[in-house]
Amino acid sequence: MRLAITCSFLLSALISTALAAPITEVDPHIIYATGGDATPITTGGISIDLSEGGGGIFVFQNDTGADLSMLDVKVQFPFAVFPNGFTVADTIFVGTPGQQSSFSDSLFNNVTCANLGGFSSSTACLVMQFGLNPGPLVGKGQNFVLDFDFPLTTVDVSVENGMYTGGTDTSGARSGDWPSNAPAGVTPITVSPEPGTFGALLIGGLALAIARRRKLVR
Repeated sequence: MRLAITCSFLLSALISTALAAPITEVDPHIIYATGGDATPITTGGISIDLSEGGGGIFVFQNDTGADLSMLDVKVQFPFAVFPNGFTVADTIFVGTPGQQSSFSDSLFNNVTCANLGGFSSSTACLVMQFGLNPGPLVGKGQNFVLDFDFPLTTVDVSVENGMYTGGTDTSGARSGDWPSNAPAGVTPITVSPEPGTFGALLIGGLALAIARRRKLVR
């Protein structure tokens, strides 16, 4: 899927190999686009289920009250151990000169994504983090879209071109190479204030308190 940029943000993750064959590589993408009828998402994150066809388009609004530095995405796979040679070959679109993509992935065998510390005999979890340096990845209050679809249908072309204005869609028309109805988790990671910010806020608060006290004394 070719990547495009508009004023809002879209994160697209898609698998490049057929699920019928052993999954040996995934190819997540970050692109920018707009979406409508967005579901608010806070720092607590949200759980989703991919479509029966292993795809789905999910529209969110950054309701954390801050810019996002990264997005954490966990996808659960219906086998206990990832096959030998399983890799994640990230393809992240960089829309601004000087920016660099920031991506990491971790494979957790014998676990569910909801409990990475517990044992599972039937599931494994892929954990991905997407970001841009310098950021932010997603601005405060802005929409972003997770697109797990693979085929370039009319809808997916509108997503690709940053012109998707619909809402979340997990209908039968949405298909990709992810596991059918795979559960996934999406967790925003907000931008941390610079070290000096806390000091400035403290000094500002003290100044206001002193000024108020002087006014009361008068």
